[in-house]
Formats: sequence, structure tokens, C-alpha cells
Amino acid sequence: MRIFVTGATGFIGSAVVDELIRAGHQVVGLARSDDAAAALTTAGAAVHRGSLDDLDSLYHGAATADGVIHMAYIHDFSIYDKAVITDLSAMKVSGLQEH
Repeated sequence: MRIFVTGATGFIGSAVVDELIRAGHQVVGLARSDDAAAALTTAGAAVHRGSLDDLDSLYHGAATADGVIHMAYIHDFSIYDKAVITDLSAMKVSGLQEH
């Protein structure tokens, strides 16, 4: 399966990416920096450039995948309300369905 992963270079995300690749999945990781892109490439994942607040990029990353694992979050708690709204918007365009 082709899996789009946000937060793919974080502490937990990088372990998830490694496990997905070991299991034979094609992993595409969201990268907002050159360092993140390099880490994904080194891990064997494809790179999708963008960020949580770039909803168009997130939509296209998710639309080309069979599944999405969303682990990214803005860790600036001085803008907590904005971070929550950004995160919810990211989940919606990535295909999260409310039940």
C-alpha cells in the first residue's frame, strides 16, 4: 500500500515509517524542510513537500495514497487555538471522516 504520513520525521513518526517500509509499504512522508526531506530519503521513503497549513499540498498527498497516518502537530502552545484549527483542517483534507 502507498501510505502518506504526516509527522514522518518526528520521534514516533520515524519509527512508524521504518516499520511501514519493513512491512513492504510504499511510504510518502510530508516534509516542510530540507532536513526532513533528507531524513525521509535516507529512511527509504518518498518526499512530499508541504506543511500542515498548506491544505492544497496535504490534499494532494492524501489523494495519491491508499491510506493516511496523521501524526504531525504544531507544538507551539502559545498559539494553541490556532494549532488545533490547523490540525483539524489538515485531518479533514486528508480524508478523515467524522462518524
